Amino acid sequence: MTTVLRHPWAPVLLVGVGAWLLRVAAFFNRNGTLGYPVDFDEGVYFSASALLSHGVLPYRDYFFVHPPGIAVLWAPVAALARVLDVDSVFSAVRWCIPVLGALSTVLCGRIVQERWGTRAGVVAALVYAVHPEASTAERGVLLEPMLNLTCLAMAWVALRPAKGRAAWRRDVATGVLLATACAVKLTAGVWVLATAWALGGGGEWRRALRTVGTAAVAGLVWMGPFVLLSAEPLVEGLLRFQMLRPPDGVLEPASRLRLMLGESHWGISVLSLLGLVVALARSRRRDAVAERLFSTAWLLTVAVFMSSKSFYNHYNASLAPITAVLCGMGAAWVLSWAEARSRRFAVALTVAVGLTAFSTLPEAINWAKQRDRGLLAIAGAIRAAVPPESALCAFEPAWAIAAGRLPGVPKGSPLLVDPYGFMLHGAVGAPERFATAAAAFEDESTQHTVKPLLERCDSLVLLGRGEWQLSAASERWVGERFTREGDVWKRRP
Repeated sequence: MTTVLRHPWAPVLLVGVGAWLLRVAAFFNRNGTLGYPVDFDEGVYFSASALLSHGVLPYRDYFFVHPPGIAVLWAPVAALARVLDVDSVFSAVRWCIPVLGALSTVLCGRIVQERWGTRAGVVAALVYAVHPEASTAERGVLLEPMLNLTCLAMAWVALRPAKGRAAWRRDVATGVLLATACAVKLTAGVWVLATAWALGGGGEWRRALRTVGTAAVAGLVWMGPFVLLSAEPLVEGLLRFQMLRPPDGVLEPASRLRLMLGESHWGISVLSLLGLVVALARSRRRDAVAERLFSTAWLLTVAVFMSSKSFYNHYNASLAPITAVLCGMGAAWVLSWAEARSRRFAVALTVAVGLTAFSTLPEAINWAKQRDRGLLAIAGAIRAAVPPESALCAFEPAWAIAAGRLPGVPKGSPLLVDPYGFMLHGAVGAPERFATAAAAFEDESTQHTVKPLLERCDSLVLLGRGEWQLSAASERWVGERFTREGDVWKRRP
């Protein structure tokens, strides 16, 4: 046991176990994983993954506004929905997500530990473990858990010392991981630029070219089949929609910046900004690859978030690994500076830094206590009112999933996988530009495409989401064709 605890990985592994416990603690309630709030996007991504086993492909068969990586990577588990209850498989996937968070915690700590010492590594691991947005996202089928793990794995591989053929294998692996991250979320492109600068800034431009070239080839492998099958819808969803869509979420730049810096955890923000300053000050050194990588990734990510058409608080989860590593870097500088003064001062400052790393734990625990008491009630109403062979359209994908159903199943049912993106796509081609998504949903351009799908449904579930996305005229249209029975609208005879 003593030998195990002396292993270099032991401190960050222990923090990783704590990170996993914090994330799964939210599932220990009366309703299990479905008792913890399910985000709209979770239903979209899980449906896309599960439908692959039915031969239903994004872009070709339904409108999809994300790269295919999340659907493909979770497909082996989600495919179990063909033989098991859909809601049970969704719960199983949710149980897998905290493992990704624990691995990301360990990688944050290990990247810092290998360069700036164990204390700094533990600080970085702690910051990530109790990061409120990261710990919350890593309970759901969102892009950020997979994105963070892939980017951290890429960074850890890229920073490994190697020579000869081992160096080639390292760079190839780095490129493949970069491509995988971009296949999960397009904003991972900032890591491609950051990696190129991190290597090239130290004079390793040939290595940078080899890494980025590998990423390009791997990207073709990821995207090639979908491009061949449905090039135009893919470009429409991934590029044109993202560039021209109406804004949504937090729109004020000052509010976005405040959320990114962490309005409720300023201690972490100060420590990470100190790490950013240290990284930028060292960035001209040839061997400062890690400093260039993470400082550039932070600056580019913030720039992307500030300029993007949409921004939600959970996006900050993708800043968490960079923040954690920069905190470790800042902690290493502070503790080194303190030790040069006196031992007593160094001990006091070590305690202060440790408390700062832990400072977000109360908020993370509060977020873990969130409960969704309405989802299973809605699911029960759907099970009771809608026969399995009937076509159902639910404006919140999780409602159908909790009721054991997938969009487009049984075969021939309307494929309303992402009602939000599908309807908002209509605004992209409209002659006028809308100030917000809410304003777009009041216009007929977002309504006319969904009505043919609703016309084919035997039952609808609107509730708050559907009432927001449907205009007053569309709600009247629904009322003329369907009758409301509790939470479910059933087609009139």
